[in-house]
Amino acid sequence: MSNPKAPPAGGVLFRGGTTSARHDKQRHLAREAQAAGERQVAKQRQAVAAGDAITDGGFVASRLHSLNMMDRGHPQLVLYYLNADGTTKQECVSEFFATADDTGFTLVCPRCLERGETHGLAQMKVMNSNRKFHLDTRLAGTFVELRDPDGKPLHVKICGTVTCDETIKCDSCGLWHATIIDSKVRSA
Repeated sequence: MSNPKAPPAGGVLFRGGTTSARHDKQRHLAREAQAAGERQVAKQRQAVAAGDAITDGGFVASRLHSLNMMDRGHPQLVLYYLNADGTTKQECVSEFFATADDTGFTLVCPRCLERGETHGLAQMKVMNSNRKFHLDTRLAGTFVELRDPDGKPLHVKICGTVTCDETIKCDSCGLWHATIIDSKVRSA
């Protein structure tokens, strides 16, 4: 029988942003798992760079040639994070995906990034089964020009704009709430 006073499995986030020891431990383990994944990707990139190699016996050792699971044809959204006055603070490229049972897109919590979380841990999936949203495809196929971190132009072919019927709350920090209308993300 479970203890009714025990904290939930994910740990506790207290008012003001302080976290429980269980939550801190889980975040630490998630960071370690992400670092291990990044090391594995680095090894794979080295294998890709090496290409095929002929061994002493004359056999070709096959290697990965591409790490891209998704190409430029994969559906994408551009989300515009707004300031309080309605001006665009930041643009974010989001991947739109569909499974056999559901559709969704990725979203980044700016509060988690401000708190020092890595980009991978600040991401969340917004699934239509949890948060009802609508994809407006009238702008599908349109190219949006953004700037990459180096200031170079980046052209993103969007699959449309997204509007979420419900307020989205970050599951990780619990501090950030937002609404999305026509791909414009406004903190609530």
